[in-house]
Amino acid sequence: MEAVFLIAGTAAAAVCLLCLRRIAVVLWLVARGERARGWCARRRMAAWGAGTDGVRGHRPEFVFAFRTPDGDTVEFRDRPGALGYEEGAPVGVRYDPARPRRRATVAGGGTWGPLYVPALVAVPTGFLAVVLLRALALHNGLG
Repeated sequence: MEAVFLIAGTAAAAVCLLCLRRIAVVLWLVARGERARGWCARRRMAAWGAGTDGVRGHRPEFVFAFRTPDGDTVEFRDRPGALGYEEGAPVGVRYDPARPRRRATVAGGGTWGPLYVPALVAVPTGFLAVVLLRALALHNGLG
């Protein structure tokens, strides 16, 4: 049983840390990233999960695009929040000029989904990690 608590607690902590890292990157981009006008390049319903028929459900997937000052078109995926955008809709983009293909977001200017989606995952997984790992520590006399 201890191994289950350790594995589950560590996995929950890892998910929480990945979400917190994404939040930090998005906040950095909003505060210091270059600005560009972009657009919603694609919007589709993507299958996720692995149910009996291979699909558990569907979720919206958004691909945004913008042009760098060099004229390169960059596409990236982001989660704009509950409402999303229609294809072709204009969006404000913040990106890291050193790595525009790896670090870009539509956060800021009223679109905060790229922040609250990972936060809604980080809070419960972080809580779960603390509970599981604390219970394990108490069980082993370390708390």
